[in-house]
Amino acid sequence: MSYCLNPHCPGPQNPEQANFCQNCGTKLLLAQRYRAIRLIATGGFGRTLLVQDEYKPSLPRCIIKQFYPQGQNNAHKAAELFQQEAVRLEQLGKHPQIPELLAHLEQDSYQYIVQEFIDGQNLAQELAETGAFQEKQIRSLLKNLLPVLQFIHQGQVIHRDIKPENIIRRCTFAIPSPEKQSSVPSQDTELVLVDFGAAKHATATALAKTGTTIGSAAYAAPEQTFGKAVFASDLYSLGVTCIHLLTNIEPFDLYEPLESGFAWRYYLVNNPVSEELGCILDKMIQSSIKLRYQSAQEVLQALTLLEAIPNIEETSSVLLPPKQVSEKKSGVASKQTRRHQDAETQRIEIPRKQTSESPPVMGETCNLLTLPTKISLTTTFDKHLGAVYAVAFSPNGKTLASGSGDKTIKLWELNTEWEICTLGDSWFSGHSQKVRSIAFTPTGKTLASGSEDKTIKFWSTRTFEQFRTIKGHANSVNSVAFSPDGKTLASGSGDRTIKLWQVRTGKEEQSLEHLFEVFSVAFSPDGTILASGSWDYIIRLWDVRTGRKICTFDKHLFDVFSVAFSPDGTILASGSEENTIKLWDLRTFQEKQTLTGHTNSVNSVVFSPDGRILASGSKDKTINLWDVVTGKLLCHWQAHSDSVLSLAISSDGQTIASGSADGTIKIWQLR
Repeated sequence: MSYCLNPHCPGPQNPEQANFCQNCGTKLLLAQRYRAIRLIATGGFGRTLLVQDEYKPSLPRCIIKQFYPQGQNNAHKAAELFQQEAVRLEQLGKHPQIPELLAHLEQDSYQYIVQEFIDGQNLAQELAETGAFQEKQIRSLLKNLLPVLQFIHQGQVIHRDIKPENIIRRCTFAIPSPEKQSSVPSQDTELVLVDFGAAKHATATALAKTGTTIGSAAYAAPEQTFGKAVFASDLYSLGVTCIHLLTNIEPFDLYEPLESGFAWRYYLVNNPVSEELGCILDKMIQSSIKLRYQSAQEVLQALTLLEAIPNIEETSSVLLPPKQVSEKKSGVASKQTRRHQDAETQRIEIPRKQTSESPPVMGETCNLLTLPTKISLTTTFDKHLGAVYAVAFSPNGKTLASGSGDKTIKLWELNTEWEICTLGDSWFSGHSQKVRSIAFTPTGKTLASGSEDKTIKFWSTRTFEQFRTIKGHANSVNSVAFSPDGKTLASGSGDRTIKLWQVRTGKEEQSLEHLFEVFSVAFSPDGTILASGSWDYIIRLWDVRTGRKICTFDKHLFDVFSVAFSPDGTILASGSEENTIKLWDLRTFQEKQTLTGHTNSVNSVVFSPDGRILASGSKDKTINLWDVVTGKLLCHWQAHSDSVLSLAISSDGQTIASGSADGTIKIWQLR
């Protein structure tokens, strides 16, 4: 069978020995020797066809790429890339794991590249056929391909499009062309790296210059998306390829924006990966170039050390605890988590390790830790155009969300001090009035916001898009809080009600009433009790299941702006307009202590994760830290130039975020 080279031919199939197409009259032989047999693929730049070389007696098969841009906005750039591929193949094609360039020519106004045919499946096809790869296969892949990357990088070439589709596993009976000369051992010729159409010659000038964004977005390193690819960009793409093959999930679905990285370990389905290999892959896919491996040789050295470790045991399959399973489809826990899980299964008590990075739980005796008495300013975010009414850390502590009087929500990456995005900056998706409150779900995948426009909005932290608007309040939504299991959202409003909403559907489950405006709501750690503070000076405790009132605390003299439960659920803290904070014992339902030290209303109170410290923010522009056990004031500092409206403490207890009427957010380090 002969296939016509004319891309516009209505009937490209022709008899095997024909020299001209019977439908359009086009020559069927390219350069009087290459006969197309069938079409393999069509893309934006042209077509790929399987051909046989009739110049040789054995009629060996080859691949031809025909430059035929279809709907390209920049045909000149497309032609340049096509020409570039020929140059790169000629430069690199003597390596047994790179297709050899056989010819580059023009016929009937079309350009062609003729290259070696690699007989086998690409890894995307293999993944679809056999399922997720195992650790042993990934190690083999890395050992197979890293020398290839080292070879092309030594030739000052960056591939820029490494992905499963561009890696072909050569059939075992296929033998590389004898003309190829390479020092690479024959055992390394199993995988072949193809498609150098996006490759770039990495001169010093080219590396310093921003170029065209090339490559497949799902696998491209962050710097490559800005046209600044470097050698380490190929290592990133190879790492992403590996986690795709291990999980059988597309990279875009593995990426967690709020973690600024791939949460690939959570998606390993009965497919354990050792911590050692996991660390290598994690370093390959670091967003920051500086934190990534700088060369293929470095990765190879890490793999060599891994292989050299005696008696390395592969990680056994681990089931996540019920709560984690409900939040993630499946996963592999860290070594420390596995140790605790195994001990729990066998009912073995493991002593808690005390370190400055691992504070004790509520009620534990702590001789190694002292309470912080000093704080230092880490950074200031000042991009909001209005007062910052709400701040919240993501569950992993890497991202901060802020809600403002400018009607927007912003997400901030704390490590890089970078504004990730602004939510609600368009009229059709955002709030129409001030954002008064925000809260993350326990998984961190959803952010809820309450506004003076009487609505609650749900935002995806993966796509940064609003996906649900809840309407039901008749006045401003002043406070929102998720239940610990993430299934219920509570909202307190100026309409004097608290409403409980089903997160999955957005439907109202219950409506609870105060005498006046509700300023704050909070769930107990076990999710059974809801606390609310109001303009009527009263704190109410509610049974979440029945909606019945459990009790009221009425010792405040003015508005209650903030309520918070201690992590063990035994204490409730409340901040009031009367400049005081009260601690309530939830075992006796009695006032335990009154904390005085602010000179104006207390707008926000929040416990540290270990429950030993309470932070408070006030209209007097200050933040105070209190010893919960003794009530002693540990630290007092002037934090802002206007009222401190909101506070949040990170999950590790080391960082405080404060939002102010001065329009800024400040990040503080405890010490």
